[in-house]
Amino acid sequence: MDTATDDIASQRVSEILQKAKSVFALNGFDGASMQDLAQATQMSVGNFYRYFPSKDAIITALVKCKLTELEEMLVTLKAAQDPGVVFMNLLRLRLETLPCEDAVLWSEVQAASNRSPDIAVLMRAMDEGVRTHIVNALVRIHDDDSAAAHAVFQTRAHLVMLIVHGFAQRKFCAREAMTPDQSAALAELALSTLHDTIFAPLAPQAV
Repeated sequence: MDTATDDIASQRVSEILQKAKSVFALNGFDGASMQDLAQATQMSVGNFYRYFPSKDAIITALVKCKLTELEEMLVTLKAAQDPGVVFMNLLRLRLETLPCEDAVLWSEVQAASNRSPDIAVLMRAMDEGVRTHIVNALVRIHDDDSAAAHAVFQTRAHLVMLIVHGFAQRKFCAREAMTPDQSAALAELALSTLHDTIFAPLAPQAV
């Protein structure tokens, strides 16, 4: 297959995955049938199977795409002159633009990982990859690559991920109860907490 054809195929796969995300978010992983997924992409079921032979295959592709997306976003921190500012800007962008359907989608993926060892492995890889990038960012922000600092940064990275994930879940669950102003205020509070977590000074080591 030549490069042009490869590009077209990649674009088509991306389009299919975007449609699949919406179907999973609306119907749930178990509630969505292959026929539902094919219909959403305006394809026959037979043609859809040429791209993805199962729902697990779709989830696997979604997890890999998300991991690549997050890694590309966080890798920009490596070359940043002021990694603290860049990191906070990335977190703000994440909180302000995260679609509600993404929150429910990743809850569905997490549930699927409890049933599928292959998806569980991918989810762990994504979690570990994102956490590693956050730890590396904290190393640069604090200019401390010691073992003691790494232990602290690991805990802080877990908290950063917990706040971002929790905000997404709350934004989805309370989307009808919260006004846009309330959602924005919650985002600012989350960002303030993230800032305090990221920039808190390390405790001095015992001499």
